[in-house]
Amino acid sequence: MTLPTTSSTEPDPAPRAGGPAVGRRAMIAGAGAAAIGAVAACGGGGSTTTDNGGQAQTGDAPQGSPGTVLGPASAVPVGGGAIYADAQVVVTQPQQGTFTGLSAICPHQGCTVSQVTDGQIVCPCHNSRFSLDGAVVDGPAQRPLDPRQVTVADGSITLA
Repeated sequence: MTLPTTSSTEPDPAPRAGGPAVGRRAMIAGAGAAAIGAVAACGGGGSTTTDNGGQAQTGDAPQGSPGTVLGPASAVPVGGGAIYADAQVVVTQPQQGTFTGLSAICPHQGCTVSQVTDGQIVCPCHNSRFSLDGAVVDGPAQRPLDPRQVTVADGSITLA
């Protein structure tokens, strides 16, 4: 009795016109490599950032770097805040002349907070709410927004 030399019960794929046959595993591996390449080409790296609508996108670190001018201090109302989505920063002014910089990325699942209203910073994805100092007011977020250092000079807010 002669034993088969392959363990597959499927017949070998027939060669295609114009090139060699490509097996299913090779096709799947190639598709996976193409998907990884597409993510890398789009700048994907690891952590999540978002646009103003809270839609997740990829990126490695907060976009704003030290020295980035965010905008005029007059854009941040007393008892409220302003979101600078491009720099992934929220700046609040809990009381006149006191500015607080916070990450605009919700620690729950990485969405960008979408608004500052009624003295709270709101994440649109799962409705986490944070106080003007970044502390969790209402979950599902379990930890506060990360601090970001800002300075105010000559009427402008700058990342420190």
